[in-house]
Amino acid sequence: MEIVFDSILKSEDERAVRQIAMECGVMIDTARLLFCRGINTVESAIEFLNPGKDKFIDPLLLSGMENAAKRITDAKIKGEKVLIFGDYDADGICAVTVLSSCLKKFGITPMCMIPEREEGYGLNVEKILSGEKPDLIITVDCGISDKNSIAKLIESGIDVIVTDHHEPPEDLPETILINPKLKGQKYGFSELCGAGVAYKLGYALIGEEADSYLDFVSLATVADSMELIGENRSIVAEGLKLFNNNRRDAFTFLLGENCKEITSQTLAFSLAPKINAGGRMGDATAALDLFLTESLSERAVLAEKLKSYNVERQVACDEIYKKAKEKIFNEELYRNDVILVYDESWKTGFIGIVAARLVEDFSRPVVVFAEHNGILKGSARSVSGINIYEVISSAKDLLEGFGGHSQAAGVSVRRENIEKVNKAFNEYLKKNNIKPSAKKELHAEWLIDGKITERFVREIDLLEPFGAGNRQPVFAIRTGAVNPKPLKAGSAHYSFSTEYLEMLDFGGEKHVPILLAPTDKTIVFLPSLSTFKNRVSLKGIVKGVVADKVFGENLPLYLFDKQIKKIQAGEKDSEDIKDISDLSENGGFNRLYVLSDIENVEKFKDLNLPVSLFYPEKTNGENCIVILPEEIPDNYKEIVYLDRPLSATKTPDKTVYRNDALIGYSPFLSIKTDRVDMIACFNLLRRQAGRPFNGSVNFSLETESDIDKFTLVFAIDVFIELGIFEVRNGIFKENQGLKNPLTNSLAYSKISILKAQNV
Repeated sequence: MEIVFDSILKSEDERAVRQIAMECGVMIDTARLLFCRGINTVESAIEFLNPGKDKFIDPLLLSGMENAAKRITDAKIKGEKVLIFGDYDADGICAVTVLSSCLKKFGITPMCMIPEREEGYGLNVEKILSGEKPDLIITVDCGISDKNSIAKLIESGIDVIVTDHHEPPEDLPETILINPKLKGQKYGFSELCGAGVAYKLGYALIGEEADSYLDFVSLATVADSMELIGENRSIVAEGLKLFNNNRRDAFTFLLGENCKEITSQTLAFSLAPKINAGGRMGDATAALDLFLTESLSERAVLAEKLKSYNVERQVACDEIYKKAKEKIFNEELYRNDVILVYDESWKTGFIGIVAARLVEDFSRPVVVFAEHNGILKGSARSVSGINIYEVISSAKDLLEGFGGHSQAAGVSVRRENIEKVNKAFNEYLKKNNIKPSAKKELHAEWLIDGKITERFVREIDLLEPFGAGNRQPVFAIRTGAVNPKPLKAGSAHYSFSTEYLEMLDFGGEKHVPILLAPTDKTIVFLPSLSTFKNRVSLKGIVKGVVADKVFGENLPLYLFDKQIKKIQAGEKDSEDIKDISDLSENGGFNRLYVLSDIENVEKFKDLNLPVSLFYPEKTNGENCIVILPEEIPDNYKEIVYLDRPLSATKTPDKTVYRNDALIGYSPFLSIKTDRVDMIACFNLLRRQAGRPFNGSVNFSLETESDIDKFTLVFAIDVFIELGIFEVRNGIFKENQGLKNPLTNSLAYSKISILKAQNV
C-alpha cells in the first residue's frame, strides 16, 4: 500500500494560495485544498465556494432543446398521448419523476414506462407497441444508442425525442436529440446526469417551477457518480437544501425520522441503494410509484418494500460476488488485464454491484455477465485511467449492443462470441499499451504535523458537496506505537490517541496489531466534529493505516511476543504441509508468502515483493510477503511459509508449503528459560507490581534491568498465562501466594522442548 499525497504545493504557487485565502476569508490550508483541486484563482474560488442557481446554464443552449420544446407544445395543443420511457436505475427513475411532474404542470399528463432489468437497457419496442400507442415518446437516461429501435417507432407513426447523457455512438438516431455530450454544443458542460437533462427540458417548458424537483436531480447526480464539478456542484447544493429544509415524505420514509441532516454521502450510501433495489429485485416501478403517488399510506408501504428489497439485494449480491471470485481464481481469470466472468444462474440486477466490488479486489476492469434469453448481459466497471466504453467499442462488431461511460457500461454478447470478445478487450489494452496498475493507493491531502483547529474542519464543509470529482478531504498523521482500545467490551470499533488528535477506527480490529507494533506508521483519517451536551470535540475517523517499510528496532521483540501469544492460543503444527521445493511457477497472483522472523526478510529480496506487517495491505490477491499475519485472507489459495514457524496450520481449501531449512523462531533458541533465570525474572517483576501495563513489550522496555529483554518478555507472558501475575484495570498486579508450576504453561513447555531439540 502506498500513500499518495494529492495537495502538494510548488513554491511558486504559494502566492496564489495566500491571495485566495485573503480574498475569500478562509485559512491558508483551506485555500490550499481549493488550489490543488484546480480552483486556482480568486474568481474560481469565489464561484466554487458559492454554488447556487445563479450558476445554472440556460437549457436552450443544449442542441435539440428548442425543437423538443416546440414538439411537446404541439402535443399539448393537439391533446396527443405522450409516453416517457426511462431507465430502471436511480438516475432513470428520478428522470422520469422530474419530467412527468414538469409535464403535468405544463398541461400534459404523460404515461410512464420503465423496463425491468431482465428486459435489458434501452427502448423496448415490443413493450411500447403492446400497450396504448402514444403519439410522442420522450426517452430519459437512454435512447442515444437505440437508432434501430427509434427508426421502428417512427415507422409505426410515433415521434421520438431522446434525452440522454451517455456517450453518443458514431451512428446517431435520426430524431430530436438532447445530450450534453453531443459534439458542437454551446452548453459548455457535458457531465449532466439523465435526470439533469430531463430537468433542463422541464425548465425549458415551465421555467423556475422545475426547480422544485432539484432534490430528485441531485439524488440522481450523486447516484450515477457524476462529477460534482461545474453545474453539477450547484445542482446538488440546491437539491440538498430541499432535502434538509423541505423534505418529501417519500425520502423521510426511506431514511427514517432520525436522519436529521442529509449530505451527498447520505444520497450515495443510504438513499440511492434503496431506490436501485426495486429494479434489481425485478420491481422497477416500485420507486417510481413511491415518488409519483399522492397517497401517504401508499408511500409508506412502498418505502418499506424498497427497504426490504435492499436487504434481499445485499444477500444476493454477496452470494454472486463470492461465486464470481471463486471462478476468477479457479479459472485463473485474474491473469487477464480485463476480467470477464459469467454464470447462467446470476441475475442481471446484481452484476453491476458485483463488478464494482471485483474491480476493488483485482485493480483492473471487470465485466460480469448474466444470461437472459440466450444472450449474455454484462455490466462493466473500470479503474482510473482505463475508459471501459472505448475498450468495449473496440469489439462492437462482436456485440449485440452496448452503451455507457468511461468508468461504467453495459454490454450484450452472444454466448458463442464471449471468448472472442474477451480476446478483443485484452488485445485492445495491449495494442494501446495500457496496463492496469496493480498498486493499491491510499490518497490523502497532506501530512499533518501540527494542531488541527475546529475552524479548519468547519471550513472543509465549505467544499461540500463531496463526491466524484470533488473528493472529501482526508489527511495523514505520523505516529509510533499507540494503544488502541475498544469503544466498549466486545466492540470491533476502537479509539486511540496520537500527538495531535484522538482517533476513532470503526471496524478497525485488523489494525490493532500494527497500531500496537513499535514501528513508525502513517494514519490516514477524516477530521470530524461531534457535539455532545453542547460540547464540540474534534476526532479523526481512521481510513487506513500503513506501516513504514523501514521497521523499528524493537519490532523483533514485538514479533517475538506475538509468537508467544500464538502458542498460548493453542495453535498446532499441521501434518498436511508440502515442502517449499514443490512450488511451481506462479503468475503473480494467489500466493501469500509468510515470514515469522523479520530478520529473514533480507534473504528474500530476490522475490521483489512488497512486505507487510501482520495483514496483506493488498486485497486483490497479488503475491506479497506478510510477517506473522493475523489470519489468512480468502483471496489467497497458496500459502508459503518462507521460514519454519512455531506452527503452520493447514487452512481448508488452501495449499500450504513450508521451508524447513530456515528457522523462523531463532529468538526463542537464545532466551534463558532455566529455573534460576525464571526466578530472577519473577523477583524483578514482583518489584514492578502496581505499575501501569501497556503490553509485555512496552512493560519490559520501560523496566530497568540487566535481564535480556526477550527473556523478560517471555517470562511476563508465561507468568500471566499461569495467573501468577495479572493485569487488572490496566495495572500490573501479583496474585500473592499463588503457586503454579512452569510446566503448566503452554508457552514454557513448547519452548523448553524446542530448545532441547536444538541443543
